[in-house]
Amino acid sequence: MPTLTFKVTAAEAAAIRARARAAKGTVSTYLRATALPPPAKLPARKVRMEPHPISGALYNAAGDDGPLVTFAQIKEALVDFP
Repeated sequence: MPTLTFKVTAAEAAAIRARARAAKGTVSTYLRATALPPPAKLPARKVRMEPHPISGALYNAAGDDGPLVTFAQIKEALVDFP
């Protein structure tokens, strides 16, 4: 992991350390939190596992995005299956 180094005055160092302690974290955690935007949170997705009508494999049937694999694609993939 890369390391960043920069110079501050003694007063600035004391202020940064005090703010990190007040935030109940380390100096690294405090500086990272103040310098970078918070990570984006992905919305929670619903899961409803059901057996696929053709393959029998479990898949998430709750998605609003539609199936990740179509029935035709599964049927085509299983043509040579013993």
